[in-house]
Amino acid sequence: MRRSARPSRSFILPLVCLISLCSAVGARAQNKSDDGGPYPVRQDGKWGYVDRSGRIRIPAQFDLAWDFSDGLAHVKLGDRRGVIDRGGRMVFELQQVDLIGRFSEGLAAVSTGGRTPLVGFINAKGRIAINPQFNSAQEFSEGLAAVSVGRKYGYADRTGKTVIRPQFDKAHPFSEGLALVVRDNRHGYIDRAGKLVAAALYNNASHFSEGLACVATGPLYGVINKKGQTVLEPRHPFIGKFSGGLARFIKANRFGFIDKRGAVRIPAQFDWASDFHGGLAAVKSGGRYGYIDQTGRLVIQPQFTKADDFSGGVAKVWASGKHGYIDASGNFLWKPSN
Repeated sequence: MRRSARPSRSFILPLVCLISLCSAVGARAQNKSDDGGPYPVRQDGKWGYVDRSGRIRIPAQFDLAWDFSDGLAHVKLGDRRGVIDRGGRMVFELQQVDLIGRFSEGLAAVSTGGRTPLVGFINAKGRIAINPQFNSAQEFSEGLAAVSVGRKYGYADRTGKTVIRPQFDKAHPFSEGLALVVRDNRHGYIDRAGKLVAAALYNNASHFSEGLACVATGPLYGVINKKGQTVLEPRHPFIGKFSGGLARFIKANRFGFIDKRGAVRIPAQFDWASDFHGGLAAVKSGGRYGYIDQTGRLVIQPQFTKADDFSGGVAKVWASGKHGYIDASGNFLWKPSN
């Protein structure tokens, strides 16, 4: 069936329909595992989960398995599709929806089927928390979720009430009390009341992090504070968000890091770099990925074909198309397999 369920019903999810709201195992994407794991691994053709010590936490038994979010993970076992907890217990099975998002702040986005699908949210027990009514929806962040009605985006609260009316061409999750929005191809920032605190006049912009956001008014990026005031004049063709007091920048097609005063702390020398997470940043050099600390020292030599950010002291890495997990010293918790 492909009809909306009553509020007391749970949902089933055809995994072949999973798209942007839920990234499968192995996808790099912005989706991160819970800091405490466990982490999905493949063993003898089945998926299970290992803990931060590399020990099997949930035996390999699933046909498909996804990362944990908010203590829950999506799995497929034969014809059964559902959500498990960190102990491997099936919390609820899913039915009557085409896709499901990651859990965030206790809710996950789901979509009905048919020619005019609508998006709502279920809670951690698999019951409808917000009836399907939106054309699209993002994860909850700071109590609000960006949602679209027609072609315009606004924000809904956890009861499903639209608290900021749909009026933007694009809308992003709230971060540090402000959200990045786009109107007429110009980027700006709103507060939780929907008021513009930084006018939509930038060509491009990042989320706020550590009280600052990186913006471009032309070909170069600068930095503003939460009042919309410029704290670093536009100087670089790219600046990333601040993390641990440092932000990525590009010079002569190489990545390095600047501090909040704009001083170069790590010279531009890498083919690519991620933001810092847990004191480490993934970098690409010579076609391989490794990790540096905040002094720029290579603490894990470039050796991987792909590398995710660290989360809770663990990072997912790839070698020859297979993924595994390492700790902050570069030791394998689980060698690449699948």
